[in-house]
Amino acid sequence: MKCAADAARVRRNRTFRQPLLPAATSPPLRPLPAARPGRGAAFLLLAFAAAVAAGCATRPPGIQVRDSFPLDPREELSGPFPESVDRGWEALLRGDARAAAREFASARSEGHRLAADIGWIEAEVLLGDFERALAACQDTLASGEATLPLLVVCGEARGRGGRPSEGYRLYQRAVARTAGRPGLKARAEELRIAARDALAAQARVASEERKFAEARDRIAAAIDIAPESAGLREFAAEIEFSAGQPDKALRRYREAYELEPTNVSLAERVGNLAEELDEHAFAVAVFDALARSDPKFKRRAEEARLAFRVANWPPPEREAARAERLTRASASNLVWWMFPEVREAHVRSGVIASDAVSRRDTRAFARALALGLLEADRETHRGNPDATLTRGAASRLLLRLLSIVNPKAEPACLGKGDGRAGRSTAEAIRSAEACGLWKEEAESSPPSGPEFTRALDRIRALASGGGNSSRE
Repeated sequence: MKCAADAARVRRNRTFRQPLLPAATSPPLRPLPAARPGRGAAFLLLAFAAAVAAGCATRPPGIQVRDSFPLDPREELSGPFPESVDRGWEALLRGDARAAAREFASARSEGHRLAADIGWIEAEVLLGDFERALAACQDTLASGEATLPLLVVCGEARGRGGRPSEGYRLYQRAVARTAGRPGLKARAEELRIAARDALAAQARVASEERKFAEARDRIAAAIDIAPESAGLREFAAEIEFSAGQPDKALRRYREAYELEPTNVSLAERVGNLAEELDEHAFAVAVFDALARSDPKFKRRAEEARLAFRVANWPPPEREAARAERLTRASASNLVWWMFPEVREAHVRSGVIASDAVSRRDTRAFARALALGLLEADRETHRGNPDATLTRGAASRLLLRLLSIVNPKAEPACLGKGDGRAGRSTAEAIRSAEACGLWKEEAESSPPSGPEFTRALDRIRALASGGGNSSRE
């Protein structure tokens, strides 16, 4: 009605006429000829008429702006629309999807095809016929205008039809086109979470079937949808482990750690793996951060720093510090390398081992014998440099080394009195345990290179008063 009135007003005002005054108040006047509008005025009239017509075409009455599915299929489209489209939308609002489908199907052959197509797809989605809806979406999106209602309904069709990641992508496009519709944003978030979980589940199945390329693709897609998730990156690391790619696993673990640096279990895993792969600087940073928040990681941080130092040692010492089996000669070499006090100690007299002559490590091994760090067979005069270092011999070496590095050091873990040199093998092992030189209960097995190297590092701390027991 308003548009018709506007048009009539335009027609009436196509010419300007002199208004007549009432006879009672004005003298009779000679009628003036009708005035012809100028070109400028005519142009303005035509522009106004076109604006009125356009307004009536682009703002058809009754279109609703909704914040949740289904949306009015006529939104963003200009009319006029067939009456069956109007009736179909009214049926959708009533919740009668079947009647709506009939009306929209009728409208698809009557006039405004796109609005009818969108409405029909909405009805099919509500009826649960996702296959027909998805097929129609594919054709309509390819040939029609991607209006907001079309993006939303096709997003719903994919989301409800078991393809949440595709549905989320369409909802993303829809949300980007509008503002002030929190309901659409909330639905997009629901689909995002569903897509993330579905892709992660697919990645797990592929990984279990050892289809690692497919698993990587799925988990990468999940991370792309949910980049804030540290858990997805942890799972990506597990996939790389299963695929035999620890370097790639570490990269994924580092990404997860950067997102959740306060996750203790994650930090331990990434720190341990970093050490295994010789990424010692990163391991030190991780364990130092853990130690700052929890004192129980102080020892682990010290070990990480020691591993970092060992990684930069010369090859012979580095190999000894990492060896599974430590010989008496290699242990002497580690002591020589780590303690200048041993290199500089004055020796008045010492045992000369016949089997230690003309060796590359003669100097270090001979010094260990001369200082009493190791013992030689007094009858055969053999030091057995290539024999495995036993735990008892290692314990006596460590206690004797402590008295050389700092003769005045009296850590509480040793008890009252000195007597270090005269301790039996069992007593030496127990004292070494009490001072935290061995991490676990002493066993009959010999110490490994890493274990012995950590004990040497601990001697330095005890000598400087930096610790008294393994419980620190």
